This record gives sequence, structure tokens and C-alpha cells, in this order.
Amino acid sequence: MHGHYDTAPMSTPPDRPLDALGLARSAARVEREFQVAGFARLGDRLAEPTGTAKARAEFGLQGRWPVARLAVSAELVLICQRCLGPMRQQLSLESNLVFAEEGAPELPGGFEAIGGDPRKLDLAALVEDELLLGLPLFPHHEAGESCKLAMAGLTVEPVAEAPETRRPFAGLKDLLKH
Repeated sequence: MHGHYDTAPMSTPPDRPLDALGLARSAARVEREFQVAGFARLGDRLAEPTGTAKARAEFGLQGRWPVARLAVSAELVLICQRCLGPMRQQLSLESNLVFAEEGAPELPGGFEAIGGDPRKLDLAALVEDELLLGLPLFPHHEAGESCKLAMAGLTVEPVAEAPETRRPFAGLKDLLKH
């Protein structure tokens, strides 16, 4: 009885690479949770490395190419660039991925190419990439949230141009030459 299971085989542990090609051929769906503290590249952008990132990847084939629709959600504690205090930011991201080298011929449109061996997909690294790309450029508390600057009654105003500097001895140099 080769090839027959009485129960489904166990899923791959979260720290082991996935076989995106095999998952695409079987139209599989993978759901994982990752600890935000485990994302080293994301760490310097966080006020607190807490919480989890949830990922759902739905694999399939688009023509001859293995593809996946990746959905990532997380609530991150970022650093407000106005008050430098912690702020919560909810991220919900979706991407369409094709597992092929960028520039490969006849790639399906609307998909981002992911290079490397599709049989060794590091889902955690892919989730971290998506979170990094989804971060706001200038994280700050929204109006109505408790920003320390707003609570102190401080406002950020544009810097006025400095008044023209007077140099009373600038002409002295020319007088000394003669």
C-alpha cells in the first residue's frame, strides 16, 4: 500500500523550508503564525518586538508557473517619528507571487517574481519582507491618538528662514589689500 495514508501527513514545522512547487501542484493552503521578535531585520524599526504575524499562503499553478497569494497581518508597535513614543500599527498586506527568476520568459502578469529554489521556500523570511515593505515611511500617531507632543500642547511648525546675517567687517578685507 504505497502512497496511501490513513491520516494526512504532518505539516512542515514553521522553521523548515516549504516546497512551493509541490504545494502549488496540490493547490495547498498554508497558515502560520510567527513571533515578531524573531524577525531580526524588522527589529530596529519597532518600539517593542511583541506580538505575532499571521500568514496565509494559497498555492496554485498559473500556466506552468507555481504561484501563491500571500496574506500577512500583524499589529506592530512602532516608534512615532513625532514624539518618539510607542504607537500601534495594524498591517494587512496581500501579494501575488510567482516562484521564478525575475525576467523569466512568459511570467504571468500581476505577480511579483520570487527567485531561488521553489522547493526551499523560507516562509518566515518572505513574511518579514512583506512586513518591511508594508511599513509606513513616517510612522506617527493619527489625529485623536495620544501623541506625547499633542498631549504636551506642542505643535510642530515649519522653521522660519533665518534673518539675513550682517557682517560689519566684511569690507575691511578689501581695504587692507590697498
